[in-house]
Amino acid sequence: MTKLTGTRLCGFLILGIILLAGGSCRKKEVSAHDNYVVMVSFDGFRWDYADLYDTPTFDAMARNGVRAIRMIPSFPTQTFPNHYTLATGLYPDHHGIINNSFYAPELGGVYRISDRRKVQDPDAYFGEPIWVTAEKQGIRTASYFWVGSEAPVRGTHPTYWKTYDGSIPYMERVDTVIRWLKLPMDKRPRLILLYFDEPDHSGHDYGPVHPEMGKVVEYLDEVLAYLRGEIADLEYGDRVNLVVLSDHGMASVSPQRYVNLYDHIKPRWVEHITGGSPVSLVDAAAGCEDSITVSLNKVEGVMAWKKNEIPARLHYGSSPRFPDVLLMADSGWSIGTGGDPSVYTGGTHGYDNAFTQMHTIFYAEGPDFRKGYVQPDFPNVEVYGIVARLLELKPARTDGDPARVSGMFSTPD
Repeated sequence: MTKLTGTRLCGFLILGIILLAGGSCRKKEVSAHDNYVVMVSFDGFRWDYADLYDTPTFDAMARNGVRAIRMIPSFPTQTFPNHYTLATGLYPDHHGIINNSFYAPELGGVYRISDRRKVQDPDAYFGEPIWVTAEKQGIRTASYFWVGSEAPVRGTHPTYWKTYDGSIPYMERVDTVIRWLKLPMDKRPRLILLYFDEPDHSGHDYGPVHPEMGKVVEYLDEVLAYLRGEIADLEYGDRVNLVVLSDHGMASVSPQRYVNLYDHIKPRWVEHITGGSPVSLVDAAAGCEDSITVSLNKVEGVMAWKKNEIPARLHYGSSPRFPDVLLMADSGWSIGTGGDPSVYTGGTHGYDNAFTQMHTIFYAEGPDFRKGYVQPDFPNVEVYGIVARLLELKPARTDGDPARVSGMFSTPD
């Protein structure tokens, strides 16, 4: 046998390492037996809307699969923090998106959901979203407007993804998802995330209990019916797990329940306030934290904590991005720094996640779920793990506990 010299052996080893590194993210061939996951979010869909309004499709999903009594969002009960929690299994305190807006000097100022440059900055996002986990393990993914997917988090986008454009009709979004599912097997994603911005907008406009809100929820039921029907018509429709959920609920507000913060604290005590109502984050002027919290805790409708005094159950306040003080309105109240209180009508969210008005939905059906199963309340940090299990992925570290949701699956652990 020919001996390898040290130089040649080293060369072979280096080549092997390069080939292994290059193949580590090589996409797996989709087999005829693989299952798929389509996860849909209807923003701001409160846990009881399917009971308040006519939703035959949601009701059919509950009969054919799993319905949670309530899924509990993470605090603050806002859109961006919770969608990224759904994607990562981490509390906002751990994944970096601590509110819809927050001051982050390392990002060049205030992160806002309306700032495309910030939204697409991978440095904004900690943790590992489910599409990154899947792509790393060779599974193609697709995202239609999911929070975080516009940024190359950990250097990775979904295989297919869209820049947010709220004007695209809902049925057109569904059609795109179905086209993805009809791609050839060597291009087809096995995980698809789909986002709709209603009924959140209507909840803000009308409040959670209103005839117009009922019309919107019933239209969303039609959108879901169309998606379910198109999935059922696929050759492999019986291998698609459909998960339908939301990020938070909705509570009614009124101008009579408004607190102008600057009626109670001095502007010079504050360096920055971000976040808005009902949750604001305050960078205090030096030595003013106590002045802010003591003054505001005397006021009806608002609570204030220094970051080291925030209740542990909120899992909030330890992020390096967290400022000095948290302000939170009581349920149904609003806070601000001036302006016309008459704008605080309809509904809003962001409150304490213990308030049932903030709780939301979880439905699931498909080959890996039990039929007619009622899942007890569970926190949304479990969703990442649910999807990872469905796709047989090795999960990243999360804040979840899989035992909380193990009963929903058709096969035991």
